[in-house]
Order: sequence, then structure tokens, then C-alpha cells
Amino acid sequence: MTTRVRCSRRPRIGVALATLVVLTAACASFDPDARARFATPRRGMVVCEHPLATEVGVAILEQGGNAADAAVATALALAVVLPRAGNLGGGGFAVWVAHDASEAPRVLDFRETAPSALTSEHFLDANGQPDPERSLAHALACGVPGSPAGLFELHSELGSMRFEDVAQPAVDLARNGFPIDAELARSLAHDGVRAHLTREGAADQLFYPGGVALAEGDLLVQEALARTIERFARRGPSGFYQGEVANALLAAVRAGDGVLSAGDLRDYEPVWREPLRGWFRGLEIITVPPPSSGGLVLLQVLSMLDGFPLDQEIVAAAEDARRMGRDLDPREAGLSGRAVHWWIEAMRRAFADRAVHMGDPDSPNVDVPVDELLSPEWVSERRVSISEFAVPDVAPLDLPAFREDGETTHLSVLDTHGNAVSLTTTLNTSFGNGLLVPGAGFFLNNEIDDFALFPGVPNAYGLVGGDANALEPRKRPLSSMTPTIVREGDQVVRWVLGSPGGPRIITAVIQVFLRCEVYGQSLADAVAAPRLHQQWNPPATRFEAGWDPLLLDRLRGRRHEVVETEGTFASVQAIRVDVGGEPVGVSDPRASGAVGAEGRDLVPAAAFARKPR
Repeated sequence: MTTRVRCSRRPRIGVALATLVVLTAACASFDPDARARFATPRRGMVVCEHPLATEVGVAILEQGGNAADAAVATALALAVVLPRAGNLGGGGFAVWVAHDASEAPRVLDFRETAPSALTSEHFLDANGQPDPERSLAHALACGVPGSPAGLFELHSELGSMRFEDVAQPAVDLARNGFPIDAELARSLAHDGVRAHLTREGAADQLFYPGGVALAEGDLLVQEALARTIERFARRGPSGFYQGEVANALLAAVRAGDGVLSAGDLRDYEPVWREPLRGWFRGLEIITVPPPSSGGLVLLQVLSMLDGFPLDQEIVAAAEDARRMGRDLDPREAGLSGRAVHWWIEAMRRAFADRAVHMGDPDSPNVDVPVDELLSPEWVSERRVSISEFAVPDVAPLDLPAFREDGETTHLSVLDTHGNAVSLTTTLNTSFGNGLLVPGAGFFLNNEIDDFALFPGVPNAYGLVGGDANALEPRKRPLSSMTPTIVREGDQVVRWVLGSPGGPRIITAVIQVFLRCEVYGQSLADAVAAPRLHQQWNPPATRFEAGWDPLLLDRLRGRRHEVVETEGTFASVQAIRVDVGGEPVGVSDPRASGAVGAEGRDLVPAAAFARKPR
């Protein structure tokens, strides 16, 4: 059944959420001298998941480049130094906000697309049953790469330097090599990663020379990748989607029985979209529209929570702790079982809507009902449905006549002009489908797994979906990427943030934002704090180590299924501009990134680790 197409380009998208919280926005204090005091940041800043890539971005800023130049240079450097996630063979999204308030914020969608000849039947085994390996570790799993076209488009539209100069640091890193860090060494030594990468000769030879995994400190030289980036830098997208690089990519796919074609490569185009925009406590949130679900879920959750007495609960939680004689960590004193219950239930409801209603708005068979999902009526109904107990079987929005970690990396950039870029790019799972293109040196993605290939069958992240995210030729799969920029009411950039981590991207961004803006935590404390994750299906809520045991017991008392895990959730890379225009950056200590600022020494992610009281 074909229904109306509602793309996310109409200006009324943000109106529903703005209306919902208009009282909050109206009551927010506004300082008319704010723009005069810090119209532009005191220094440019780059935050990402690898110190060498951070250094590249900062160097571009110091050479006079703007946020778009630095973001593209950093992303290309990540394609060299972070091979499990940085990429040329994947795709992503970028949010751009200019200092000039007359220039509208923009989103660039360079998400991968499905090959034109690919069908769901390709992912059945000999017995007609879904075969998950075919959508994860097979040439069929590869969507048409969007990163080269997207990065070139971002620079062409918004950059200020020559593209060759922006790309040269990545060429140098690939050609001269760099020492393997501890994180990459641990990854390569993992049995599962080794099995994934040694299926094909090119990755095996590069990362396991002589049959031995590269170790920390070993020099990784990638001459084939250097030539690919160099050709791309000289010729633009045609240097990737046509000619030698394209031929090498197609040969690798054909050798693995994939169906991606020369026409698929030639016809790929990134898409500029109008961002989703909403308000929370006087702050304007600018984020990604479909085909990413991240922005919609983010705005739905914050909108639901904005109607709860969060501030009163902070006071009640502190009084409860004093009454019980509990000496709580001040960073957690305001969090109560009741407030976290509200968090979880809001996330559960938004992810329920994600599963059924979200997909590629450009597909003729898809309607993403953005207005309805953000309408005051639906958000209010969702909020009212949150009782004092967990409701695991909550249903998605019912519309008449409507069809029923991942290895990502994020970078945040702010320049001294006040321009900001929040950019997330991905291969999907670690090292994508494990296929390193011989002679071209980059990994291919396995993004086809992000489609709802079969009804009720979860993808690698346990997410299920409906017809809105069904596989179709040249369609973009639904994403969880959530690059976001937040402005003050006077349109000065306050936040630049995002994260890798599959669906945990969304919940990580929500929690860091809430901890700072509602609970008054520092950015470093908010990023390092333990996280939870709830995505509707499965119904259990997972918790990192470090949560207050009494709080978890109280959640169990509210009938929540609590799962404590030793793993970590996401890796937030964030910049917050404080009063006076001084940017504060944090690179999540869960990974090995770094914060870099003009005129300042690099600060490694480990410096932001949660310290004992």
C-alpha cells in the first residue's frame, strides 16, 4: 500500500515541538548583551575518537579553515587512523549551523543506498530461512558508499580552503604510517575480529602480516588507501565513483557474489535536508531528520520529559538521601528511581514509534509522519500513558491508512567564526563487512543490515522494523545517528555533540544533555557518568556499571527488567560553549579520542575518566 510521502523539508516540522514547550521557552531568561559578550567563540575546537585526527582538524582551523574544512579533514583522517569505523566505504550525516543567524541550519544526508538489484531474497539460505551472515559479513551486505560524495559536497558548499589541502593530511597519514594505538591493537587481537578480517586476502595481509596481528606501536602504512584519497582529492567524487577505484570496488563485490553495480555508484548523490528543530528549556535543538531516527527520537523523548516535574524530583531525591543518611556522590544526588523511570518509559515509547513509522522519506512507498510524532497531542498522550510502573508492551502510534554498536564514529567542530559542524559517519558494525577493497585500501560497509529485511527479525543491534524500513532499490536504510547542535535563544551555538554506538547513540546523547541542562553536571561528569539503554524491543533496560544499587532496586520495584552489563554504551564527542565564549570539549573516556583547541595542548579522552570522590 502506497501512502503519501512526507519528507522532512517543510518548515512546520519544528513548530509542533516548539508549541509544546512554548511556556518553557517564554519563561527562559534572555540576556540581551549575550551576543555582544560572546558573539564568537574564543577559540576553535575539534573533538573526535582519535588524537591524530583531532590534531588534523585543529591544524586546519589554525591555518584559517572553517568548521566545514576541519570536519572534512578530520573525517578523512579518521578513515585512515580508525579503520574499524572511519571510512570512505560507508556513509553518514552532518549538521551545519552558521554563526550568521540569517543562514538557515542545514543537514547533509550521505547515508548509503541499497543497490538497485538487491532484494530480501538475497538474504535467505538454501532452506529459505533468513541468514544473518549475508547481511553482515558478505558482499551482499554493502550499500552504495556515501562518504566520499558527502564529504566533498560538504566542503564544496561550505568550506573555504582548497579540497586538496584539506585532504592532504589524511594522504600523509596513510602513506607515512602511524603507530598502532592500544585500542586498535586490542581489536585486531580479538578472535572474532581476526576471523572477520582474514576471510579476504587484502585485510589479512595489511593487519596480520606473516599471520601475526599488528601490535601496539607497530607502524601501519596504507599505501593503497593513500593513493585512493589522493585520487579523490584531485578529481572529487569521480575519482572514487568512476575509474580505477570504482573498478576495484566492483571487482571486490563481484568476487564476493554481491550485486552492487557501476550504475549504482555513478548515480549516488548526497541529499541536503532541512533539519528537525525543537525547543527544550529555552534551547533550540537542531538535529537530523529521517532517514535517521535519531533526531525524531531525541525530540520526542525530551518533549515527553519536559512535561514532568524533573526539578521537583531533584529536590525530593536529595531530601530522601538525607533522610536515609546516605552520603551520595554529589554528581548523582539529584537522580531518583522515579526520574530514571520517566527517562526509560519516554525512551521506550519513542523507540516503539521508531520501529514502525521511520524510514527513508524519499522512498515512494514510505510516509514518515513527522508532524504527528512531534505533535503536542501525541506527545501529551505519550506522557500521560507513563504511570508509576514500567509498561514493556507499549504500542506505537496508530495511524489510519498508514503502512505498518556498532562501529560508527563522531566528530564535533566549532570555529572562531561561530560556525559548527556535528558529523557522524559509519560502516555499521566493526570494520563493516570485513571486505578491504584490494588495491584501494578501504573497508566496505554492511549497512544493508540496517533495513528491516524480514518482519520481526532483528538486526545486529536487536532492532526490529516495519514496512517503512523495508529493503527497496536505491533506498536509504534507517539510521540511529544523532549529530546535533544546540543554540541559545539568541542563536549563539551552545552545544555540538553526537556519538557512535548504534541505537545507543540516541540514548547517550539524551542522557549527556539531560545531565548537564537539568541536573547541573559538568560536561566531563555528564559524559563519563554511567548510562542506561532502552529501545522498546527487547523490553529489558541495560545499565552500565556504576549506577546506585538502591536506584536500580527501586526501578525493579517499578517492574522494570534491569540488566547490568560490563560493556559500555556509545562514545560521546561533545563541545559546550560556556558564558564568555570559552568552548569546553570532552572526548568520551570510553574510547581513545582527544579534544583539541587552537592554541592549546591536546587533551586525551582518558583525562575525562570518572574520578573517585
